[in-house]
Amino acid sequence: MRNLCLLVLLGLLSGCEPVQLPADVRMPDGAVYDGDTEDNLFHGQGSLTWPDGRYYEGEFQQGLMTGEGRLEGRDGCVQEGHFVNGVLNGEGSYTCPDASYQGQFTNGELTKGSVAYLDDNSYQGEFRDFQPHGQGLWVTASAEQFEGTFAEGYMVKGTYRNEEGYHYQGEFDFFTFEGKGELTRPDGVVIRATFENGHAEGPGTRTRPRDEGEPVVEKGFFVRGDYYPSEKAWRQRKQQQAAAMEARLYTESSRLQSVLSSLAPQRPGVRDVYLLVVGGDGTEAVFAREVDWVAERLGSVFDLKRRHVRLINGGSDELPLATRTSVQESLKALDALLDPDEDLLLVHFVSHGSPDGDLLLDDKSLKLNNLTVADGKQWLNGLSARHQWVIVSACYSGKWVEGLATPERVVFSSAAADRTSFGCGDDSERTWFSKALYGEAMAAGVNDPQAWFDAANEKVALMEKEQGIEGEAHSQPQKSVGGRFLSWWQADKAALVVPGRP
Repeated sequence: MRNLCLLVLLGLLSGCEPVQLPADVRMPDGAVYDGDTEDNLFHGQGSLTWPDGRYYEGEFQQGLMTGEGRLEGRDGCVQEGHFVNGVLNGEGSYTCPDASYQGQFTNGELTKGSVAYLDDNSYQGEFRDFQPHGQGLWVTASAEQFEGTFAEGYMVKGTYRNEEGYHYQGEFDFFTFEGKGELTRPDGVVIRATFENGHAEGPGTRTRPRDEGEPVVEKGFFVRGDYYPSEKAWRQRKQQQAAAMEARLYTESSRLQSVLSSLAPQRPGVRDVYLLVVGGDGTEAVFAREVDWVAERLGSVFDLKRRHVRLINGGSDELPLATRTSVQESLKALDALLDPDEDLLLVHFVSHGSPDGDLLLDDKSLKLNNLTVADGKQWLNGLSARHQWVIVSACYSGKWVEGLATPERVVFSSAAADRTSFGCGDDSERTWFSKALYGEAMAAGVNDPQAWFDAANEKVALMEKEQGIEGEAHSQPQKSVGGRFLSWWQADKAALVVPGRP
């Protein structure tokens, strides 16, 4: 795209030297000229059309493309501006399918100007080889700002700001805090240290503001951005956490079995609902909060007493961990109790999701394998429970709708397979989709899965609009409502059990 030697009028020549061309002659490479001539040379307004699709229209001088013009390349890129000897010189623009450049060109190279990328990132400043190089400002689609020195397309030194109030000044590597720097958080705390992969690491200082008096400056030791008074204090804390985790692991099996053994059996002639709620990522408290809230909300419309299991990472030690093993064992235990033809298995997953659909399982100090769509499909398909309702609140959770949809199953997801969802940070009480689904949308009635989902979807769209989320940023929740499930579910609405009903 940037080999501007291709702009020489005679493609058969081996260099970029200016060449005088006779007028009214078809070029040896098949190019056709149409326009003004002077002294048997292309001169004035004219156009050149090449057989391979290239097209130039504009000014010529003494047989050369010199002056204001527009050149369309065979790669779909368009150059427009002031040409000298076939290449841009001076003010111009260079527009391609994936980016649009404009600014000051020298011998076909953009030296200073701006670029807008297809992914809504933009840059303004100095360039080399059409890459940010020198002083400039990079703004991301989410309004993050990187300003300073760039080298070969990447930030190496300068400042960073975002809309949340974070401000960093120092060294970078590939747009990541790397090297000596100073980070100011929204709460006013200032961290001065050496940064690695975006986090303060090793010796440094933390400065905390006070309502009155001078700020408090504390020397300390940082590990992945967390402050400790000293390296010794960090090691002691690490040992304490490891000891606590070891103790928990020895009791985890009995903790899970205690929950599963306390489940109530199925009641013949009654449509019982058995619920499994899983909070996967323990590094964000929002997921643990959601597990408790979802169980409470569903307990207001179904009789779930001794018929539900909660698995949580990062919560209290009272509940079992959310692991691949505990999820599978819980599904088996619930399946063994319910009547396959009479009862409902209801499952709610909430966590961070990856683009391939994996749900993150993380208990901070314990490394866990993630829960994949293939896991869920295999385990759920292997159960005897005919009627299953699965709800997944996570980014890219539409992958679960694609993987689990069957005529006897309902699947809701908080986002399309290629979209993120919202409300998964610690600043949220619960994820937006769950807030909508188990909040106002429950008034639509769980008797009608489609109406319930549609009400939640409408609420999510409104929440996103209020926050300025538009276009391709919309989460686009997805659903699959199996026809046989719906016929079974609505065949006898009176069979739905609510709390307090015998």
